[in-house]
Amino acid sequence: MDKKEFLRVLQACRHKMIIASFLGNLVSALSVGAAVGIFFWTAAFVIPLYYAGIYAGLSLFLAFMTAVIISFIRRTSMEQAALWMDSFGFEERIVTAHENLMKEGALITLQREDAMRQLKAHGDRIKVTLLPPGKKIFILVGLAVVLTGLAIAPSKTKEYAKELHNLREEIREKEDEVEEVVEALELLAQEELTPEQQAEIQDMIESLQNSLSEYHQASSEEMAAAASERLNYKYEQINSQLSAMAQSMQNGASVSGAAAESMEAMAKKLRDMSGQELAMGNGAGTGDDQSGQKGGNGENGTGGKGDGNGQGDGNGQGDGNGQGDGNGQGDGNGKGRGTGSSSTPHDYVSIPNAIADSGNLTGSAVNHDASEYFYAQNGLSWEGTHMSHEAVIGSYEQNAYEGIAAGKYPSGMEDIIKEYFSSF
Repeated sequence: MDKKEFLRVLQACRHKMIIASFLGNLVSALSVGAAVGIFFWTAAFVIPLYYAGIYAGLSLFLAFMTAVIISFIRRTSMEQAALWMDSFGFEERIVTAHENLMKEGALITLQREDAMRQLKAHGDRIKVTLLPPGKKIFILVGLAVVLTGLAIAPSKTKEYAKELHNLREEIREKEDEVEEVVEALELLAQEELTPEQQAEIQDMIESLQNSLSEYHQASSEEMAAAASERLNYKYEQINSQLSAMAQSMQNGASVSGAAAESMEAMAKKLRDMSGQELAMGNGAGTGDDQSGQKGGNGENGTGGKGDGNGQGDGNGQGDGNGQGDGNGQGDGNGKGRGTGSSSTPHDYVSIPNAIADSGNLTGSAVNHDASEYFYAQNGLSWEGTHMSHEAVIGSYEQNAYEGIAAGKYPSGMEDIIKEYFSSF
């Protein structure tokens, strides 16, 4: 009975000593971890350190785990507990009884009984302080307060770090997206395609790889936004090219039905990525002239039928004994022109029959000898091809956007070019 009771008293003291040792190690380790966290949060006020909070939290976690590991490795043994108890005036009775705990004999029994009597009489002398010294606790609390204050204190550098992090995340997502499209195009290039189609797809891949380079170099929201605008334009262009290639295959230009289906699926994917439902022909045709040209000698005018996504109509009164009417409407890509008389003013850009006498001139030289000017509704005009201002401006605008996508213009000019054409 004395043996079990002695062992119980000794184990109770040992457990208290283990807890006290762990708490002391924990306070010391957390103090170090808090100091490291303060360092990271202080740095976040100077440099854009987005993960300062994570680093600080990780420092505290590592400090806690360090305290657990050290306390386990250096945990108090039964003999150390016995020696500690003897330090309170038991003159090595406790450690001797522990050493002979598994032995039997009259003298051993008497020594153990004596140790138990001393413990019962003076056991209240043994004190195990669980909490570490107040000074260490005060230091830890002070460091925790400073750490919390730095974490919640506002800072422009912190805000910039968040913006920069979000930008990098968006760029990373865009890069993954472009790489996925490039891989899909590379797989598509392995289909049964003509050399011309292979070359066209290779141009698409190179164009997207240029976009990857732009995203790699983007260091601001403006640069990333410009790269995204160019990428969306490239998506639209590639979608149009793939759709045209697929249509060509379906019309019998190629025997590879699987390749045509792959191109259709790829085109649809690009439409989804660009966020726009693009038509298969990628065209929004302009309707015919909004008014018919002036009729003469009473001849009835006939309205032209536009073949674009617009309306063309010409309504008016002829100068002679007749009336001219024209109404047209159509869908697709094309142009039509209504003829008839109207009082509505309009202008055309006249493209004269080109005289190709110089190597610097291009175009058709047909009937250039008979090229004469005549009186149009709003002044002199030359015979030849007549195009509306909208068609000419649209052609220039398309060339400008292709130049933007190809990176031909200096950085920062893209918005100016777009604003210029949007003013028409």
